[in-house]
Amino acid sequence: MSKCFCIGIILNFLSVYSLQNPSNFASLTNYLQNKHNKISPPDNLIKVFIDIELVHINSIDELHQKMSAVVYMVEEWTDPSLSWDPSDFYGINHTWLPIESIWVPDIIIFNMLEYVNLLENIRMPVKIYFDGRVVYSYPALYTVMCHIEIERFPFDEQQCSFDIASWGYSEDKLLLNVSNKNYLKHYNTNDEWALKNVFVEQTSYEHEGTVVSEAKYHIQVTRKPLHYVVSLVVPCYIVCALSIAGLYARFSSRRERQERFTLGVTSILSMAVLSLVVSEKVPHSSLHVPLLIKFFLFQILLVTFATILTWPILKFHREAFKQGSKIPPEWAFKILLMQWKVKEIKEKYNDIKIQQKQLIKQGWTSIARRLDYAFATIFLFLTTAPTIYILLTCGERLKTQDYGGLLYEAEKI
Repeated sequence: MSKCFCIGIILNFLSVYSLQNPSNFASLTNYLQNKHNKISPPDNLIKVFIDIELVHINSIDELHQKMSAVVYMVEEWTDPSLSWDPSDFYGINHTWLPIESIWVPDIIIFNMLEYVNLLENIRMPVKIYFDGRVVYSYPALYTVMCHIEIERFPFDEQQCSFDIASWGYSEDKLLLNVSNKNYLKHYNTNDEWALKNVFVEQTSYEHEGTVVSEAKYHIQVTRKPLHYVVSLVVPCYIVCALSIAGLYARFSSRRERQERFTLGVTSILSMAVLSLVVSEKVPHSSLHVPLLIKFFLFQILLVTFATILTWPILKFHREAFKQGSKIPPEWAFKILLMQWKVKEIKEKYNDIKIQQKQLIKQGWTSIARRLDYAFATIFLFLTTAPTIYILLTCGERLKTQDYGGLLYEAEKI
């Protein structure tokens, strides 16, 4: 009995030693290399399963219409020529081989502009299981073409895609299957873009009579507009509001009014410079005008009209002190709801000549002042309304969490 027990212990020790012995893996490697032809694909239909994990969105270049992102790719397929019987190799059920030593499907991203293998200086192995399953995982930095919609800038939402397909094999030889799971456990947020959604679309396309299996990995993002609102919208509104207030404030002399006209022109130039900053950021498109550019153009036109309308008011002010001026027409008092002014002057002065003199002086002055108040109110309302809309929209965007419930879903995977 004791002999059997000792023999059992020795056999267990030898089996554990043999499993850990590197020579066993070396024997398996030699076996697979002799059996496998790295330039020949498997004979049967190759189903390639791809998992993509978005790690970080580096940047979205609106001007050149491209997106740069770091992703973690996992490709899995089955190659019968890489299978073995674990019992022939002391129970080894998986091993690793250099990527250069086996056949690999030619999976590429068709809309790729640039590719950086983050493990380029590292000899990357692939994991191979006894049933022929091959798992090839690697991190990479991809730059892909991305059509940028600028109509709602800076409240725009963009969708960029990775168009994944085989370069040389048709659908009847190589079939792609990309996972729909949202792998975002290692996602790092971007300062300018909030991740809205990621999803996969399985498609196929025909090229020169050959149907090719394709998968599109879509990334939906929303811009964080706070930077543009604080650095562009708010300064533009302040310049516009101050210029309108300055143009229609009460004045004491004709020279002061002329100086305020110069203020309006200066404000227009200031807003034009700010609009140039925006135009350098967005793509040069003739199809759509960005919302922020529309805002600047509206403010520039508003201040332009406000500046132009100071000239008739200046003319009315001059009439009050010009020799030979006539009494303002009665309809002007009615339109501006100033009939009481005529009655007040007539009741205050009994002499007709004095009445006419005061009607000329106070009448034109009152009309100019009333127009000042009216135009100031109208233009301030017109410049404030779109600014409030932009601020409210920005506030709603700030409440939106980055990638919403996607992270919660990813944690359950």
